[in-house]
Amino acid sequence: MAPRTNQKNRTREALLAAARELMSEGENVTLAKVAERAKTGRATVYRYFSDPGVLALDATLDIEVMPTAELLEGLEDVRNRVHAVARYYLDFSRKHEAFFRQFLAESLKASLQDGTVKMRGARRVAAFGKALEPVCSSMKLSDYEDLTLRLAMTTGIEQFVILEDILRVDQQKGYRLQEGLVDALLNQYLPKA
Repeated sequence: MAPRTNQKNRTREALLAAARELMSEGENVTLAKVAERAKTGRATVYRYFSDPGVLALDATLDIEVMPTAELLEGLEDVRNRVHAVARYYLDFSRKHEAFFRQFLAESLKASLQDGTVKMRGARRVAAFGKALEPVCSSMKLSDYEDLTLRLAMTTGIEQFVILEDILRVDQQKGYRLQEGLVDALLNQYLPKA
């Protein structure tokens, strides 16, 4: 990689890190605050991210997730695999709550402004697809696709918000509710042995 490209990548990473720090502190992400935190000029931030909402979205999407293969390592039973993915993404949302709440707010705001809905949650969709691989060949493709999408609805920041803000349940009850929902879907779709 050319030195100029390396410098651009380091600058971008510094800006994203500064935005994540602000978000983890519950602060609104503004270009001025990011510039101050990253110890750079506002013009530099503006060259990379002209919209603080886009910066917040990119900072959230830049958070590393555990590779699905690593998450599923040693798990043969499909139910265990699916539950591992569901629990991981719920815990991941809990761990990075401030980021994901801001991410959710910014992505909803962006979809209202331009009238299009952006794809979110694609990482968990892929992870559930991987978790279901052992039974994929014994399912109708449409059932496999429906199950993957429905399972993605059982976890992530949206599910976390429902459990925390709407249902107001503690973490253990939230796990139990999620597990029941996942099992109901698996019972409906998995091939009978």
